[in-house]
Amino acid sequence: MNGEFGGKMSKSLEFLHLAEKLKDVLRHGWTSSGRQESTAEHSWRVSLMVILFHSYLEKPVSLEKALQMAVIHDLCETITGDVPFFNALEGSVEKEQKHIREQASMESIRKLLGGDIGQRVHLLWEEYHAGESEEAKFVRALDKLEAQIQQNEADISTWNEFEKLSIFTYLDKFCNYDGFIKSLKEEVQEESCTKLARADSMNLRKAKTC
Repeated sequence: MNGEFGGKMSKSLEFLHLAEKLKDVLRHGWTSSGRQESTAEHSWRVSLMVILFHSYLEKPVSLEKALQMAVIHDLCETITGDVPFFNALEGSVEKEQKHIREQASMESIRKLLGGDIGQRVHLLWEEYHAGESEEAKFVRALDKLEAQIQQNEADISTWNEFEKLSIFTYLDKFCNYDGFIKSLKEEVQEESCTKLARADSMNLRKAKTC
């Protein structure tokens, strides 16, 4: 094995060892079985959603590019860990600090991978966060929708008050750009409202028996 190829393989393995940490980075969301989900699990289902829904969009997207973006969109969390959206709201100091940490994380990953692939991963991540291309808008919407779907699957006791109030305002911000994505969002919101209504009904019945 020549030195150049061996060096690239070594860097790739080092990167894969780093990426493995996503399996242990826990998110705020909980699964239907009652355990916290990992960032790797979230990224996997966002990728699955890209495959399922890309052909229904009003404006075409590159499936290859959107899939790559979905796979790497939370890669920085190998270093920074996960920060729930309600702890870093748009315009807040926390949001700015989070983005600075994530940029530094992705710069480290770019240097680790090196060459064209390192640059490709870094540029895809930047494009995702800029949210201007059709692929970025698509994957960002799916990122938020997947999180809400996961909430709908989790026990209602894992929801905090902010999440109960943000079902509409937060998803609307990312999902109303496309007719199909908007319709999908409305289906997810309906699931959320049904879950909340059932929980409120159960709590009312419990209160009446006390």
